[in-house]
Amino acid sequence: MFEPPTQAAYLDLLRQGVRLGDAADRLDISRATPTRYARTDPGFAAAVDEARAVGAKARREGVPHGEYRYNVLKCRCTVCTRDATVARAGRRADTAATDDESPATAGGVHPIRLEQAALGESSTSFLLAKAS
Repeated sequence: MFEPPTQAAYLDLLRQGVRLGDAADRLDISRATPTRYARTDPGFAAAVDEARAVGAKARREGVPHGEYRYNVLKCRCTVCTRDATVARAGRRADTAATDDESPATAGGVHPIRLEQAALGESSTSFLLAKAS
């Protein structure tokens, strides 16, 4: 069922960056078959681990340079560094612009109006707001 030519094709797909389940689907085999076979054959399990490592590197190399690659994949090339810096500066400028508009409600915080609370009344929301 999972003959050596199929195993080799499966490992080649993994090395190209295809995910485990997608590789099984492309070969028209059950997704559980390679996993089950890897449990019984240590040599095949080692080959799968090696192919997965190569495939992960191939997928990383396929991600375009930019802010995502800087933040998630830790790429520090000039393109990624510049894009991340520009994006951060833009978000800071947007935040500063919204903070200047209404300082009383900056960050979504609204002031507590004490003139509405009557002395001796119990208000859970007032107590929670006061405690925080």
